Amino acid sequence: MTGGEKLRIRKVTSTSLLRACRRFLAQVPVANVLPLGDLYSPLLQVSDVYSAIKDNQVVGVCTIYRAFSTPSIVFGTATLEVKQALLNEALTEVSNEFVSLCQPTDVDLFKEHVTISHSHFEQQMIANPPSRIECGDIKVEKVSQNELGLLNKFYVKHHAEAWSPIQFRAGPYYCVKHDCEIVSAAGVHLVTPQIAQLGNILTDEAYRNRGFATACTNLLAADLASKGRIISLFVRVENAPAIRVYEKLGFYKTGEIAFLVMRKNDATRREDRHFLSLQASNSLEIT
Repeated sequence: MTGGEKLRIRKVTSTSLLRACRRFLAQVPVANVLPLGDLYSPLLQVSDVYSAIKDNQVVGVCTIYRAFSTPSIVFGTATLEVKQALLNEALTEVSNEFVSLCQPTDVDLFKEHVTISHSHFEQQMIANPPSRIECGDIKVEKVSQNELGLLNKFYVKHHAEAWSPIQFRAGPYYCVKHDCEIVSAAGVHLVTPQIAQLGNILTDEAYRNRGFATACTNLLAADLASKGRIISLFVRVENAPAIRVYEKLGFYKTGEIAFLVMRKNDATRREDRHFLSLQASNSLEIT
């Protein structure tokens, strides 16, 4: 990156900069679905957002999502130089262990700073629009606000690692019940004006292979797509049965995502302490 103003990293605290970051990410909503979602309520309330600015323009965005005990760092599309600068800043803001969902080509960005304790690959699938399929006489209900406790009980019982009650405020959840208890559900991780990310699709083991999760996802995707949104989801690359179901619903693969669990190296933690002791605040307002 040569010429013009030096690249600057700035924490997003103003409405004007937040809007500029949203516009930047919305240019490629599928690849940017995770950081874009963190820029909208309710996820924004539990996320730190950092922008990379060059010549008074946003050229990169990184978010730290803190709804869980282990924070998650994700990037939007940008050059490797911009991503590295954003990562350097983000690493000073997480204490030790963190996760990231990133492009496979970005894994090397982390290796200098961290030890990777776990990794696996997921594929991103999108539908635009999804297909409606016949699910027989399965009774699917939209989860109401009054049933949030019931939904939370279901996910906690089944150790749904990606579930947080804050996600219920992001968008709709659909379920199948038996004896007034939820036995299958599907919902969202995030919703933006351009795209929605499905998640927390789960069925109690005793009720599997009856099409319940498919029926929930069928209605959920149709609901979200009716507002003109692209529908996205992640699924492990080895989960062939789930992939076949999603394909029936009109989803197709757009790429792969690396899921990483990482712990900062001792040298990185020492650098963080030195950096924080010297850090000076910079300000730049863009409109």
